[in-house]
Amino acid sequence: MSISRRGFLKSAAAASAGLLVLPSRAFGAGERINIAFVGAGGKGWHAIKSLRQNRQINMAAFVDVDQDRASQAYKEHPNVPRFTDFRAMLDKLKDGVDAIIISTPDHTHHYIATQCMKAGKHVYVEKPLTHNIAEARDLMKLERATGLACQMGNQGHSGGGIVLMDAWLKSGVLGRVEEVHAWATPQWSFEDRRPPREPVPAGFDWDKWLGPAAEVPFNKSYIRGHWRGWFEFGGGTLGDWFCHNADAPYSALGLDCPKRVEIESTGAKKLSFPESAKITFAFDRPDGSGEIKLCWYQGKTFLPPRPRDMERGRQMGNDSGGTQVVCKNATIVTATHAAPPRIVPFKKYRAMQKSLPKPNLRRSSHWDNWLNAIKGKETCRSNFAYGGRLTETMQFGNIALHVNRNIRIDPKTREIVGDEDARAMMSWPTPRAGWL
Repeated sequence: MSISRRGFLKSAAAASAGLLVLPSRAFGAGERINIAFVGAGGKGWHAIKSLRQNRQINMAAFVDVDQDRASQAYKEHPNVPRFTDFRAMLDKLKDGVDAIIISTPDHTHHYIATQCMKAGKHVYVEKPLTHNIAEARDLMKLERATGLACQMGNQGHSGGGIVLMDAWLKSGVLGRVEEVHAWATPQWSFEDRRPPREPVPAGFDWDKWLGPAAEVPFNKSYIRGHWRGWFEFGGGTLGDWFCHNADAPYSALGLDCPKRVEIESTGAKKLSFPESAKITFAFDRPDGSGEIKLCWYQGKTFLPPRPRDMERGRQMGNDSGGTQVVCKNATIVTATHAAPPRIVPFKKYRAMQKSLPKPNLRRSSHWDNWLNAIKGKETCRSNFAYGGRLTETMQFGNIALHVNRNIRIDPKTREIVGDEDARAMMSWPTPRAGWL
């Protein structure tokens, strides 16, 4: 099957040869940004609804391999051009598209983002940034080379909660951070066997959905969000939630590459993920004063500790998970997505309230931050330089779960040491022919 049109191949080949890649155009005052949505159903539909009233954009195109899934977007916006292949869209619309929002399964993020960036398009990629560590590093490198506005979709990174936690922790009022806990309750875990072949639904392009992944028989249990629970397509609960719930402490503490990852789980799976797990990421503190651990919990068996002095009956986080930062003088808890932090118990917060910094929490939304960055007015807050590091850390955790043992990483080289099987997972899987 031919997977690229002649014009697309020509431009991609030129970019790959090391030629300077420039954004499609600069923007004048009040000029709108032409956005193509790669993924128009599911999370893509959420992006469309979030932006369709935004006066900074025009909706230039919808791209989706599942026509039924995208039908609501098509029905409510009948004049927006539709495509089933983003490469055909790039080839046809050319400079009629300035930026791309990629709301597709994890295993396709790198391929789509790479080709769009090589075509000079700014990109917004839903979290996690990529499906493996090598892909994240590749996009980080491409971001540096192109200077394009690149944003990962961990929306809480632009919220007021992350600003508040950062200010509180850096003020010193709470004392030294002793440990961090983050968790998610949704379970992305399936029976560890290949589901049987089913007929491909009408209007669904299974080959394009698979993209770089190895060819497997179609089954509905792979698609429409369920892909998160399959190792070859998604990142399980860790991949779905780590970039939301570990984001605030990871950012505020200036964490980078872990030196150890230690795991406990209900049992490893090769095709899917454990029903429940605890993953401990050990980091060197940036100030050189020893190490700090970020403990991740997922599922119902391994649960985060509850602060001893937290009020009885008070929820820790929310129904989807949360974050806890244990400091010498107080403990912070938040809900998911870097929500505004609170000190527990509340009586301690009242006692400390006057001494806590009160930063300005007004800032652009995550979407507007990206759009403003495209126009040169701001810098992407969760750019690939940051989002890639956060994704790398998460992927080290999934590698440990997959090989079912603890791993060691050299923070200087950022490579797994002493475990060749785990090391090989840093760039797993090899894209199938034609999808490099």
